Amino acid sequence: MVYRVFLVDDDRYVRKGLRSLIDWNSCGFEVCAEADNGEDALYYIKNENPDLVITDIRMPVLDGLALIKHTVELTDSSSNFIIISGYSDFSYAQKAVRYGVHDFILKPIDKDELESTLKKVSYKIKKERERNESNEHMIRNSILNDLLTGKMEEAIQKENLEKLRLQQGRLLCYMFFELNKPVSISSFREVVDGVISSNKHSFYIREHSRNGIGLLVTFDPDTNFIGSNGIAEVLQTRLRKEFDTAVTVFVGKTIQDHEELRQSYETAVMALQYKFIEPEENPIIFENIAEKAINYIELDQSFYDAFMEEIEEFNETSIVDTVERMMREFQEKSFSMSAVETSINRVVHEVVTKIKSLDGDESQVTTLPAMLHWEEHPLTHKQIKQLLSDFVLESAELIFELNKNNAKGNIVRIKKYIDTNFRENLTLKGIAKEFYMNPVYMGQLFKNTFGIYFKDYFLQVRMNEAKKMLRQTDMKIYEVAESVGFTNPDYFVIQFEKLVGMSPSKYRNKVKEK
Repeated sequence: MVYRVFLVDDDRYVRKGLRSLIDWNSCGFEVCAEADNGEDALYYIKNENPDLVITDIRMPVLDGLALIKHTVELTDSSSNFIIISGYSDFSYAQKAVRYGVHDFILKPIDKDELESTLKKVSYKIKKERERNESNEHMIRNSILNDLLTGKMEEAIQKENLEKLRLQQGRLLCYMFFELNKPVSISSFREVVDGVISSNKHSFYIREHSRNGIGLLVTFDPDTNFIGSNGIAEVLQTRLRKEFDTAVTVFVGKTIQDHEELRQSYETAVMALQYKFIEPEENPIIFENIAEKAINYIELDQSFYDAFMEEIEEFNETSIVDTVERMMREFQEKSFSMSAVETSINRVVHEVVTKIKSLDGDESQVTTLPAMLHWEEHPLTHKQIKQLLSDFVLESAELIFELNKNNAKGNIVRIKKYIDTNFRENLTLKGIAKEFYMNPVYMGQLFKNTFGIYFKDYFLQVRMNEAKKMLRQTDMKIYEVAESVGFTNPDYFVIQFEKLVGMSPSKYRNKVKEK
């Protein structure tokens, strides 16, 4: 950027010499005007506010020092000053330091010295402007944030709306953009500026988390414009093309009363809840979805139980199908973004808990870090489905290996557990839960290890104890049945006959005959 320099000297040959002596452009400047006295110079500075003033000390009407003093005290100018001074003026020039004079150059003027000084001033101006722009941006962003979130007192709202230069009578609309990869605000601004400025609208940008950027667009209702929805569509297309990434846009309600600015922001946030319901290729516009019911309740517990069984069985096809069904259900049953987050995080929690229960190390699952923080990134429906599938499949393989390694020791303990607790109403599912095993896998392992099905072994243990009681006691048949865990004596008799080949009474009599 080239800055404007104003030359002030009562000697026209000095001014002419300065013009031709210095390579102004390479120093970051261009000469914008000249003056031969301090009074004319003050008038010009007051009205044009040049970036730099190079002035002589001794001049008619108003000398250089008085010019600087008046500029500082009587104007709002931010001009920088360089003084040109003769030797006899050196002590006089020192007084100008209190007014913030950047430097003074002694006559005769040395080209290299002045050009070096000009480059320093150019750098100083550049940094000051960057700092001022940054501060102004921070102030505006803070004001906008307080207005949007309702943190600003009503008494000072009007004053701060004026600071944002939001003109009354213009329509306002807040939009929220989620980009699938980090993009700098300056790069985003360039794209937005190309679209908004061409339609004679204005805008404010506000940073969010999750690679999200907020945009407040203002419209003149009297001009022929494409509207907030049209702007959102054009921006979505341009941003996708410019940054080669997925872009989702959430459009709040268009409002005219500036005091309703918060409503536009809040409706844009509400539109965000429809991310996994509406098609991602188009902007999600609140005014189009406001009447659609939305579900804030997570999936039923039975879903997680069934899914965990599939995971423990390491059935890859079933796992992928279940993730697909889960994501489809989010859309079909209109799950809100928060309900989707809760449901997915519940799956992650269940899986990690299972790994820990098997004394496994969940850090072995390479996709876990991404799953623990997935909601912090603006993933598309397709991306989160893929990430969740990868995570569950990787975890299922680890769980399968842990189960296999733990199974041999567990299955022996399970057999002993049955031998000790056969009087209880034991079930395969109940024992599997007790030993943190998949019931199907446990049943297969029991059969492979002991050559008998769980149910048959359980019945065998009960009947062995019943035969012992029939041989050693005079307990009635129903008492024996109750003692070994049967609540129905008739059912006990049926099962006894199937296993032993005779009724309990015959068995007792036969034993006594011997």
